[in-house]
Amino acid sequence: ACFASDTPESCFGAGAAACFDGAPDGQTTVGMMFCLLAEANAWDRILNAEYAGARAAARAADDIERANFPEYAVRADQVQAAQRAWIAFRDADCAMEYGIWGAGSMRQISGADCQLQMTARRAVDLHGYRQALEVM
Repeated sequence: ACFASDTPESCFGAGAAACFDGAPDGQTTVGMMFCLLAEANAWDRILNAEYAGARAAARAADDIERANFPEYAVRADQVQAAQRAWIAFRDADCAMEYGIWGAGSMRQISGADCQLQMTARRAVDLHGYRQALEVM
């Protein structure tokens, strides 16, 4: 449903918010962190499926173009390189978000929320990339 929405960002954090209200310790710092990480893990599974779909769509587009324009049949490699760079960026960026709080307990919530938001956004972006290739 998030992918079909004009504002997929409105879905980001919805599962964690429900967990905050429903889990016995959902209103504690550690509970919030676990709720955020649980949703981040769900988005990570979606992201992995979207990444596989994007790579497959890129390979298919490359196969079509390879005969006439082999120099442009590099989409699958580009998707892989971009994903590897994105993972490094996400990890570094979320470490920065975590680190801004120093020894404060908000670091747990901030770091987990960063993982959730960035992973969800990337899943949506990969979904859009795959869809664009499938229309071509």
